Amino acid sequence: MLLIRGNPSLVTTSFAVMEAEKAAERDWSSLAPELLNLIAKHLSEISDFIRFRAVCTPWRLSTPITDLPPQFPWILEKRGYYFEPHMHFYSTTSSKMYAFHDPKYLRQRVFGSSQGYMLSEFCDPTTIRAFTSPYTVHTYQISLFNPLNNHKITLPACDLGLYSYSYWIGPQQYQIGEYVVRGGYFNHRGYQLAFCRLGQDNWFKFNSENYCDGCPDFGFFHIKSMLFRVDDDTGVTYVFDLTTGNLAYVLPQVEDPIGNYYIVDASGHILIVFQCFGVSDDSHDFWFHVYQLDFSGGSSPHWVKVNNIGNQALFIDLDGGIALEASDFAGINANCIYYIEQSWVKRIDIETGDQELLQCPFEEPERWFVPNLGHLQS
Repeated sequence: MLLIRGNPSLVTTSFAVMEAEKAAERDWSSLAPELLNLIAKHLSEISDFIRFRAVCTPWRLSTPITDLPPQFPWILEKRGYYFEPHMHFYSTTSSKMYAFHDPKYLRQRVFGSSQGYMLSEFCDPTTIRAFTSPYTVHTYQISLFNPLNNHKITLPACDLGLYSYSYWIGPQQYQIGEYVVRGGYFNHRGYQLAFCRLGQDNWFKFNSENYCDGCPDFGFFHIKSMLFRVDDDTGVTYVFDLTTGNLAYVLPQVEDPIGNYYIVDASGHILIVFQCFGVSDDSHDFWFHVYQLDFSGGSSPHWVKVNNIGNQALFIDLDGGIALEASDFAGINANCIYYIEQSWVKRIDIETGDQELLQCPFEEPERWFVPNLGHLQS
């Protein structure tokens, strides 16, 4: 029998020192790639993912940027004027602010975002007419850019005319040719639509003049190979086939058309989110109803009201909306709408209608932005 005499606390300390020395000598770079990849998949904050890859070369090689875990959307602060050379974001999961300053943001007017890229319009000051608003620009350059990796894709020239409205929404996968930019313009014929796929050198205008009267601030949404146009006056939804440019379906209104409409792809289910307003002048007096597009029964496609969208959470702003799996994130509530408008951010329970004001440091939050490190291929 071996007896150890002495102070037990000293013995314990000695063992602790030995274990610490072993840990210091351990080669962390030799961890199995499968283990590293498993750990990285749980890093839902993009800054943690970047630091993880920066530890050493083996860790970086085991976690390519294309394996970035699902990211909780950031909040983009409204820029006081689009000539400002900076952008500010806020992460609600980490309560961190991110600032991006770059001279190339000067004169970049941002319209919308998808998959980490923003659709922007560069306003050339030499083409601005004297004594007119900076919005009356008659030559400009449209591009997609990622503020995290500075990757930029210049799109073909397109004369959208004065007071143009351009938006870009694409699918989740990085596939060449699947990203569609759509723009509209006012001229003597009214409002028209055009779209451009990455890799093509021109814009395609399709048959929409008879279905696109009025101001296009709201109501255009691209899902898969279809373009949805909601008429703000009637609440009728026109569905265009982007492969042919022709009208495919006409869907009846879901409710009284006075309100805002947002169409979202939620794991293959097409939803229309209808924002209704109360009779008071209070801009906070509103609620949401959600409908799902139903193709079953052999009948024409129609909207069916739903009170539960399962594990999905919707993120809505004035540009449109996205859907995420709530179980992919800690602290996100399923069957809820996270909504940005004016000076606040709210979480609304779809089933009960309960609303909760969320913390945001910005006086004027503008839109949701899903950060991404990947590159689109043009």
